[in-house]
Amino acid sequence: MELDDIEYWKSLINIGLTKIFILKILSHGPNHGYGILKQLESLSHGCCAPTFGTIYPILKKLTQEGYAKVKESQQLKGGQKRRVYTLTPLGIKAYQVAMEAWRYTIPYIHRAIESEGLSDVRKIENPSLLKIRKKSLKNKPISI
Repeated sequence: MELDDIEYWKSLINIGLTKIFILKILSHGPNHGYGILKQLESLSHGCCAPTFGTIYPILKKLTQEGYAKVKESQQLKGGQKRRVYTLTPLGIKAYQVAMEAWRYTIPYIHRAIESEGLSDVRKIENPSLLKIRKKSLKNKPISI
């Protein structure tokens, strides 16, 4: 781990974004690995550089843990069947919770990055809204 290497930090960001972007793509309907990869490239505007080696372990875990289901469809060249992934109701809920967590966190990250010191990071939300959001995030842990 090289903390002074920008590629290290990009890879950490890439991992987090790839997971939520896969959920986002599948929230719009069924898709196969290559289609997900192409949409990830488009959605991230080059920020993430996903590969099949990145997305298939995520898709496998989503499937194993009941967040997505997979079915084989039309046969491709070479005899392989295309695997089509679809979010389950649990996966849709996971996507909604993930979006809530990101929406809640991004303004704080932005402020922290843009500020000169820690004292410049200001509270940006009403405390009562914060309690509601924390409660909704505690309902079901998501391990992706």
